[in-house]
Amino acid sequence: MVISRQQRKNRGYKQTVGNFSSCKMGTSVWYNSLLQKDFMYWLEFDPDVLSFATPAVTVDYYSNGKPKSYAPDFQVVRHTKNQIIEVKPKKKVESDEYRHLYQILSDFYEETAWALIVLTESEVQREPLLSNIKLLYRYARENFSINEYRDCLEVVRSQAPASLTEIGQALDDLQIRRNVLFKLLFHRLVEIDLKQAINAASKISAVSEKIDWRILFNG
Repeated sequence: MVISRQQRKNRGYKQTVGNFSSCKMGTSVWYNSLLQKDFMYWLEFDPDVLSFATPAVTVDYYSNGKPKSYAPDFQVVRHTKNQIIEVKPKKKVESDEYRHLYQILSDFYEETAWALIVLTESEVQREPLLSNIKLLYRYARENFSINEYRDCLEVVRSQAPASLTEIGQALDDLQIRRNVLFKLLFHRLVEIDLKQAINAASKISAVSEKIDWRILFNG
């Protein structure tokens, strides 16, 4: 979900700059690459992530006797740990410059409560997982009543395992909006195989045993 985007040159290459509307954070978060933007969908979808910010706090260090500074891409707070996450193309990560930088950062964060994680397009842009998450994220901000959620969950319980088409028809018969189902899927309260592209034939397998209703009322 992009509010604005522009292209600017940085060290000889074009850099994508945009503003991602975060449901989890309740505000807009800037990114400076499409890879960063894609990673934000993972952060939104991951229930273990409590909060995130970009860029992370700047680290001052010395390299070859010269003072330098660097702000990693993401600062992520999880239920059980804190992470500093770099999201970069594989070619850049494997360059001598960044290998050296990540060794310095790794040594620095070893003495803190934060752990350094480096991700490339191989992890971030996995398909069809990423496309599925983007699809479900379209419904993350939609608002429904507690009764709509309960009615939808009851339909899924009574029908599953069944295809999206079959459950969708059952919802139509009871005049329950199908978008309710997609929000439940986004919050993982209804189970579907995300390793396969979501389509009309996709099987919905079950309803989560434990449901925290609070996560559904996030504006």
